[in-house]
Amino acid sequence: MNTFSIVLFIHVLSAIALFVGIAFEGAILIRLRMSANLEQLKLAVGSSRRLGAVYGPAFLGILLGGIYLAAQLHIRAAWVPTALGGTLLMGVVSGTTTQRVMSRMRKTLAQNGSSFDSVAPLLRANALIVSYGCRAGLAIGIVFLMSATPPLVPSLAALVIGSGLGILFALRLRRIPASDLKPSQPTAAARI
Repeated sequence: MNTFSIVLFIHVLSAIALFVGIAFEGAILIRLRMSANLEQLKLAVGSSRRLGAVYGPAFLGILLGGIYLAAQLHIRAAWVPTALGGTLLMGVVSGTTTQRVMSRMRKTLAQNGSSFDSVAPLLRANALIVSYGCRAGLAIGIVFLMSATPPLVPSLAALVIGSGLGILFALRLRRIPASDLKPSQPTAAARI
């Protein structure tokens, strides 16, 4: 066992952690949408704070591990800087969109006398959904780059298509009425 093997393990584990974080964030977004009162909303918004404990180490492991591995393997292929750029773009989109909206929600909820209606416009905005879909699509596109190792133009196309499909998929989920997301009441037969 050598340094390369350890870094490769950390890099792959970090990629897995990134997708775990994306899954958690999707669940939190659904909980936000399902919130029927201020307490449920506060719980979902509070849960989003914990995503940093998953995303932070995952991004560090992916970035630092990827740079080390590319240097050790002397990879000069176009997909490497494209994947690096996609990874950095995920962080920028998260910081400029998701974190900003969630911060506004936290501030609004922290004010005395805040109501569910005061936060509702932020919940209905597409910013969180578009940010989530873009980042999830970019992550899938980056995995494609790592496995297919295409030249520059197909690499860029993969990231654009991945983020575009991620946004479309996320917007499609946004159209599901909140009532369809809420657990249904058990029927009399189900209670027996």
